[in-house]
Amino acid sequence: MKIVIVGCGEVGLAYAEKALQLSSAPHLELLDPAPASAAVAFADGRGRSLHRETGQWLSGAELVLLATPGSALQPVLDSLLPHLPAGAVIADLSTASADAKRYAASRCAQTSARYVDIAITGSVAVSRAATPLLYAGETIPELLDLFRELGAPVTVLDDSRPGDAMRVKLLRSVLMKGLEALAVECLPAARAYGVLDQLWAALQDVDRTGFTNLLQAMTRTHPRHAARREHEVAQAAEQLEQIGCPSAMTRATEQRFAVTRAAADSSVPADDTTDAAIDWITATRSNAL
Repeated sequence: MKIVIVGCGEVGLAYAEKALQLSSAPHLELLDPAPASAAVAFADGRGRSLHRETGQWLSGAELVLLATPGSALQPVLDSLLPHLPAGAVIADLSTASADAKRYAASRCAQTSARYVDIAITGSVAVSRAATPLLYAGETIPELLDLFRELGAPVTVLDDSRPGDAMRVKLLRSVLMKGLEALAVECLPAARAYGVLDQLWAALQDVDRTGFTNLLQAMTRTHPRHAARREHEVAQAAEQLEQIGCPSAMTRATEQRFAVTRAAADSSVPADDTTDAAIDWITATRSNAL
C-alpha cells in the first residue's frame, strides 16, 4: 500500500515513524510545502521522499493522511485532488471545523476520492500514534486495519457522516477543557490548604462510579438539586477567595446553578431520567441568556 502523509509536524511524523516500524511497512511518502528541520531530518534519516509540491508522484497513492492545520484543509484538497487516483482514501486528521469537513467530503465525492473525518481526542505529544481517535463517515476496512496496526484506539461513531467526529470532539472539549480549567483553579488551593493528597483520595469515588455514569447522574439530578448545589459552590468559591486563589470558574458554576434554581422554582422535569433533564434544561435555557 502506498501511503502519503500530508503535513510533517508532530502528528504527521508520529504516524510516519510508527508506520515504518510495522512488519509490513507500507510504501510511505511525505508531503509538506514548508517542512521543519525535524521533518527533513526524519526523511533523510529513513530514506523517504519528502515532497514540497503535489504532482504526478501522487498517482499511485491509495491512502492519504491529512495532518495539516484546519485552516489549510481547503487549499490542501485543491492541490491534492487533481492528482489522486479514483478510489483513493483521504483520512482527515486536521482540526478543521465540522462544516469544513462536510464540505471537504462533498469535494472528494466529486472526484471519486473516499473521505473520512478523523478527530484526535488525546495528546499526540504523549501517546504518539497510539492516541485515541474518533472516526466518522464511510467504514473503510483497510483504513481501520492501518490504525489498528499503528496501535491507535479508534471509536467508530455509529450512523455518522464526515464532520461528526470533529463536532463530538469539540463537545467533548466543553467538558474536558472546562474540567481542566476548574482543576487549575482547585489544585493550587488544595496544596495551599495542605490537603492535596486528601483531595486525590476523595476523588476516587469518581473512579469507582465511572465518569460517564457520574455525568449522567449529575445531569438527571441537576434541576431538583440546583439550589443546594448553588449554596455549596458559593461556599467553595469563598474558600478559594479566603486565601487569594482565583475563583472565576467556580463563580461561573455558581451562576449556572442559580439559573437552574430560578427555573426550578416554577417547574421541574416530570421524569427522573437523563433525557428528561436535558429536555427541561433545553426548554428553560433562555433564562441563562
